[in-house]
Formats: sequence, C-alpha cells, structure tokens
Amino acid sequence: MKVNAGTFVGSIYSQAVSVTVTDIDVTIEFIYINPRDKAGQLVSRVTLPRKAGEELAKTILTTVKIHESKKKGEEKN
Repeated sequence: MKVNAGTFVGSIYSQAVSVTVTDIDVTIEFIYINPRDKAGQLVSRVTLPRKAGEELAKTILTTVKIHESKKKGEEKN
C-alpha cells in the first residue's frame, strides 16, 4: 500500500485504551487522563474491519518483541 505522508494530520497522546470487538469490526478508543484531576477524555476513536484489527494486534505484539530483543542485544555489548 502506498501512503501519502503529506496527509498526516497530527498526533495525540493517550495513557489508556479501550477495545470493543464485534463479529464485523474492532473499535479502539484512546483516552487522555489529565494528571491534575485524573479525569479521562476520549481523544480518538478508530474503527477497523475485524481482520485489520486482528492484524494490528499481531503487529503490535511483534514490534514490541523485536524492540525488546534489540534492547537485550544492546545490553550484552
């Protein structure tokens, strides 16, 4: 897939996430928690076809494992 990098619209920070799954799709809600009053605010909601959501979950786990493996390699040097 070709992605136009010029379409980037911004970045949002969140400390919490909620995931809802149906037979058809996966919805991920990103929540920012204000450190002053601990109130949460929904900052983004992304709904994906279920297969894309499952692939995203696999990609996240694989990427974290690769990162941890690289860190371990650096500690040995």
